[in-house]
Amino acid sequence: MKTSQQNILNPAAASLNVLVVYDDVCSGIEAKDLCDRLARKLEPPGELKASFWSLAALEFPDLAQMAADEAIQADLLIIAVNGSGWLRPSIKIWFSQWARRTANHAGAMVAQLRGILGTDSDLSPAYECLKKIAESAGVDFFSEVVELTRENPDRLVKSIHPRACMALPLLDALQLPGNENTQG
Repeated sequence: MKTSQQNILNPAAASLNVLVVYDDVCSGIEAKDLCDRLARKLEPPGELKASFWSLAALEFPDLAQMAADEAIQADLLIIAVNGSGWLRPSIKIWFSQWARRTANHAGAMVAQLRGILGTDSDLSPAYECLKKIAESAGVDFFSEVVELTRENPDRLVKSIHPRACMALPLLDALQLPGNENTQG
């Protein structure tokens, strides 16, 4: 019997801690959509706490350590990347270290892949690498292939536009070389 402090993804917790690692803005947006879908599935409705880190940030030792500290608390690691690409050795090491640490508290890894056909996930270098890491550490592994549609670029522009509009007045106020104020 579930208490009000449990959810279907982690019965011992009232919330779900998720760490997302993404390779670019499109992947980050798709991972955010996955987090939103997961949040709607929590029973009883709980809280999904998500933290986002870019793969580029994990290349810097201090940032990689900060992300690792957050990752220790994560119930779920979502890796949103281009499935046809290879992962850098330093990134593989980071994921391996997370998997070994999280195996003790039943975390799971999700590979969210784009840029490949759904039927080709087994041929994806990123999929194969992440699956091996999860299996060797005894961590549950799931994957999702995000098939890009024509709607995705429009959604990306719509999500960026409000932030750009907020930033433009600030940029206009700055007196940067080549940004002279031409208003009287």
